[in-house]
Amino acid sequence: MLNGHGDDLHLIEGKITHNFSSNVYYKGCPKTLLAHISKNVSLIQNYPSPAASELNKLAAHKFQLPSEQFLFTNGATEAFYLIAQLFSNKKATIVAPTFSEYEDACKNFQLDYLLVSRTEIKDTDADLVFICNPNNPNGAIFSKNDLEFLFKQKPETTFVIDEAYIEFTNSVESIISLTKNYRNLIVVRSLTKTFTIPGLRLGYIVSNTLIIKKLLTLKMPWSVNSLAIKAGEYIFKNYEAFQFEAAELIEETIIFKEQLEQLDGMKVCESNTSYFLVELLQKSAMELKEYLIVKHQILIRDATNFKGLTGEYIRLSTQSKEANKILIQALKEWM
Repeated sequence: MLNGHGDDLHLIEGKITHNFSSNVYYKGCPKTLLAHISKNVSLIQNYPSPAASELNKLAAHKFQLPSEQFLFTNGATEAFYLIAQLFSNKKATIVAPTFSEYEDACKNFQLDYLLVSRTEIKDTDADLVFICNPNNPNGAIFSKNDLEFLFKQKPETTFVIDEAYIEFTNSVESIISLTKNYRNLIVVRSLTKTFTIPGLRLGYIVSNTLIIKKLLTLKMPWSVNSLAIKAGEYIFKNYEAFQFEAAELIEETIIFKEQLEQLDGMKVCESNTSYFLVELLQKSAMELKEYLIVKHQILIRDATNFKGLTGEYIRLSTQSKEANKILIQALKEWM
């Protein structure tokens, strides 16, 4: 889906002052990381390494795994398309509502896919299963125990666990370490959300060495550009220093949601992350989005195109206290 995601600034004429439509960390890219990227801009005159393999050793050190278990990609989205290509013409299950690119990747490589609810996943007989954990757009989670139960119960099914937002919750931990124990597990991660560099596109796959070798045969060379590689190196060397506190972000989100819940005509949905759905009980999500853009230079995510949602929904991502207050006031005026 080329259009229809959040953060669709490229489609909007004029200035946006506050962007609630994107789930990236609201405080922005660390200044030292921006400076490091700027310092290395001359690298665009040369080709990057074909598979960004210099990042493997750094990721392996962080997660205490062999470097051969990693494959870096042009954002997490390239990872999903590579995985779908590896399983082309087979059967897939997608736990919905969720990120649309799983479905588009399946379509692209002729997988026979089915969208199911969280409660239906236990009945799947697919070759491949996509699970976003925590989920986009609603912040729902599967516990580590729940996922391990599935891996054990269905050893012939390969599970793709998208952990793009794992650092935006304190309700569940990463399962990257389980790639040592389960041959039917692929974990996909993103560096763009936590470190606010979505324009650079940098993600990675963690799995057993056999799957990684197969994916490498499908991967196009040079898909990760030189600046993304340099950013990735700097991030892994300074990961803990750059990492925000999830508990602090969730605390800010609770306050923001409490303020929204005071508004008539809106139902704030449960979430384990800093982004969450809001159901509009009386009005249109599309109309609200247009109103906020035109009248207040605020961008939100119209979530009505997420398959599996019935009704009028928007998705919001917690921003600064000042920005949150401005949105609350704008919503009061609109209501």
